[in-house]
Amino acid sequence: MKRRKRMKVLGQWVTLEHTDLQSEELWGDCDVAKRHIRIKVDATDDEYNRVLRHEVCHMRLGISGLSELMTPELEEALAVLAETP
Repeated sequence: MKRRKRMKVLGQWVTLEHTDLQSEELWGDCDVAKRHIRIKVDATDDEYNRVLRHEVCHMRLGISGLSELMTPELEEALAVLAETP
């Protein structure tokens, strides 16, 4: 599967980086201010899609400002829900 290098989230371009995250437990992360998502380079296609949905949810919440209105635990719970297709 060809993996994207950027995508639009809420009308804004976000770069996608496929990289070694130096952690066995971390599959991806999101920097809202930089509009940048990183995903573990060796993720399978299913893992990649799951992590991308999770991190895009974080990005949408951050760009919209909704993440400022909730606890980190609630934001993470919503991102976990977004993983399921």
